[in-house]
Amino acid sequence: MEAIGVDFDDAIVAGDIGSYKPAPRHWQVFREQHAGELEHVRVAQSLFHDIEPAHRLGITSVWINRLGDPEPEEARPDRTLSSLDGLADALDELVAERAR
Repeated sequence: MEAIGVDFDDAIVAGDIGSYKPAPRHWQVFREQHAGELEHVRVAQSLFHDIEPAHRLGITSVWINRLGDPEPEEARPDRTLSSLDGLADALDELVAERAR
């Protein structure tokens, strides 16, 4: 089986900046380095490490809820999916909503 490589334009490495999730420093560094260049959506499985911090910082998020956990009362994600199936459609919907 051949490995598939993914090229990244940038990476914020926790050890390089001395900040680890759920602390917000890596989000702040990302925004500083890419101010005005792009908007992004956080896609993640961890409510504690990813979705809640994204919510506090006003970052759009998609929660991959593989375990069927109950929706959080606070820090709700913008979309919830049970797997990565449907992610492309969810992202298209979020982009369309932002354009309105």
